[in-house]
Amino acid sequence: MHAASIILLSWAMIGAACFFSDVLAGPIAGLLTLLVAVVGLPHGAADHRFAQPRLEPILGMAWLPVFLGGYGAVAVAVVCGWFVTPGITTVVFFLASAWHFGAEERQFAIGPQWLRQVFRFARGGLVMWVPLVFHGSEVGEILALMMPHGSEPALSRAIALLTVCAWIMLAIAASAWMVQGLAAMRRSGRTRLVLLADNALVASLAVLFAVASPLVGFLVYFCAWHAARGLRRLRIEFGESWFELARTLAPLTAGAIVLIGLMTWLALARTGWHDTLIRATFVGLSAVAIPHVLLHGAAPPLAGPSRRRSMKPLHAGSPA
Repeated sequence: MHAASIILLSWAMIGAACFFSDVLAGPIAGLLTLLVAVVGLPHGAADHRFAQPRLEPILGMAWLPVFLGGYGAVAVAVVCGWFVTPGITTVVFFLASAWHFGAEERQFAIGPQWLRQVFRFARGGLVMWVPLVFHGSEVGEILALMMPHGSEPALSRAIALLTVCAWIMLAIAASAWMVQGLAAMRRSGRTRLVLLADNALVASLAVLFAVASPLVGFLVYFCAWHAARGLRRLRIEFGESWFELARTLAPLTAGAIVLIGLMTWLALARTGWHDTLIRATFVGLSAVAIPHVLLHGAAPPLAGPSRRRSMKPLHAGSPA
């Protein structure tokens, strides 16, 4: 059901980009802003809740300061990276994001294990590979806002390297799409429907990324697909209703909305600060994104020790 709604949303955005780009610019901006506020920001605000059951069984009461310290240290390193080594930071940011998005996608059931991981990496990065190929100059303009003046040569080299990677990954993603389509033809019943629906989703998103603005494509994918599925998994893990989950994430989400609103107001009120504030916004979001990626990447290794500790038998005389 979720995949079907994303397919419909993607084609609605494709139609808007092709035929009504000027007329619908305002409504689309409003819809994307709503998605960011309702889904995108809560997804990031859930990191402490995602970390607690994985770190607390191992670290006890120290889990929160360790989490906050590690999260903050990585965020500071990312901010420094944009200003000290912008080219390298760009490449690392794109590849890490592709790996994270791919890891959150469904597992391929075809081919050896190493090939399945390659397929997932190629698929997860579609939201970046396709814009790099079809909107390379616009991607460069967006990234240039994040970097200090004089970083143009480093940015050009990074985009050139990522574009080569994008062509390779697109070929791999297309191969995976065709292999999965052939596998669907050999299956029957619900399995066939699931595989075909997944292929329809991938094709719809790929067309969206090729036609629409990189920012529009990214926000649709990140908020409506990636973040929504992440929140759903977290809700199921904690056995909470949507209302209960929203209530626990509301303070951090509201704080982020207020901060973004304040920065937008300053940008509109003082035009001289416009580029600086846009740069600060993008750098700040990326600084939060990388520790988020590392946290979710470390979750599987942490799950084993935390589960063993939580299931450790009580000794005689210990409190029950």
